[in-house]
Amino acid sequence: RVLSVTALSFALAVSWNTLEPSLLGRKVLELVPNGRNTALGLATFAGLIVACLVQPIVGVLSDRTSSRWGRRTPFVAVGTLGTIASLFLIALATRFWQVLVGLVLIQIASNTAQGPWQALMPDRVPAVQRGAASGLKAALDIAGFMVGRLAAGYLISHHVNVGMRAVLWTVSVPTLVWLVCLLATLPTSHERLVPVTLPRRSLREALSQAFAVDLKTYPAFGRWFVNRALFWGAFIAVNTFLLFYLMDVVGLGEAEGQRFVGQLSAVLGVALVGATIPSGYLADRIGRRPLLIAAGVMAAAGTSLVLVARSLVALTACGVLIGVGIGVFLSANWAWITDIVPAAEAARYLGVANVATAAGSGAGRLLGGAVIDRVNGLFASGTAGYFLVYALAASAFLLSAVAVLPRGGELPSEAKIESLAT
Repeated sequence: RVLSVTALSFALAVSWNTLEPSLLGRKVLELVPNGRNTALGLATFAGLIVACLVQPIVGVLSDRTSSRWGRRTPFVAVGTLGTIASLFLIALATRFWQVLVGLVLIQIASNTAQGPWQALMPDRVPAVQRGAASGLKAALDIAGFMVGRLAAGYLISHHVNVGMRAVLWTVSVPTLVWLVCLLATLPTSHERLVPVTLPRRSLREALSQAFAVDLKTYPAFGRWFVNRALFWGAFIAVNTFLLFYLMDVVGLGEAEGQRFVGQLSAVLGVALVGATIPSGYLADRIGRRPLLIAAGVMAAAGTSLVLVARSLVALTACGVLIGVGIGVFLSANWAWITDIVPAAEAARYLGVANVATAAGSGAGRLLGGAVIDRVNGLFASGTAGYFLVYALAASAFLLSAVAVLPRGGELPSEAKIESLAT
């Protein structure tokens, strides 16, 4: 049952890690060879703006939907089909503006599926078991990260020999995964819900307040938001420009860099899956805060070491340290937000929560790409911009840990969570 609730996490991770860095890296190098970091940051940032708008609105509609298939299934199914179509549009693009259109469409489609789907956890899973469920979700995130990166890196590296066929092979992998995960999710997503009471207001009023958060009633939401935005922004900055870092700083060729990214993802996947599930169980026992602090410190240490590592072995070790921190973060952070959101408006609140992910991602991508190219040009250097962005990412990881330090109250204890569930 919990696997059915969390299955779509695998599809989302496979598709986004097929897009980045392999597929988008190939399209940017093909269509915008000059200023590639800025182009990559701009392209992904445009899509994230759309994501910030879509999830809360779709969340309102999902929370208020009454159909024979339930509140979530119609949105998950339509979003799945739209995501698959958008992947092929990006793969077949022959102009950079077509890539931008594809990224906007895939954000609309994937967030149409994601917003209602992620509300299944507060819908279905008892509060005192959400840490364990979040650990499984995080494990699927990491498995999707590993499969997406490994498959995409391997397939796209054959572009030099087979051309467009390699790109089409690459997007076929997430297509198959989305269809399988949709079938796995349907048995749970269309079940009849325990009755919930929505605030008494019209659909128009509900949509006008789609982005509103009651911080007086849910004060922990603000701290969660800061922790998520800082940590995720740092991770995205490190992750988005990794391929170009390997090419411009370490000195690898594109094909070798693509293969190393795929191989590194496989190593990280094993380490992260080993970290996420135990972290989920620990989150149910010792609370969310200690794990979030540890995650920020580990990721900051690994990113700092990347600045001095040059061999592929040393970079792999740094990646493992960062990855374990990410695995711990994914389990504890998601368990915390599912504790916070109200059951009646779970999809809408989780949609607003996604703004933290999108804001962090947008800052990491847009500012990261602009800073790298601008600083490299300013100092006539091919490496200075990368060093600055990675140093800023390490600082953001540390600040994410500071954001959850005790001040004016703790995170919800297990007793409080159980009381809320009752």
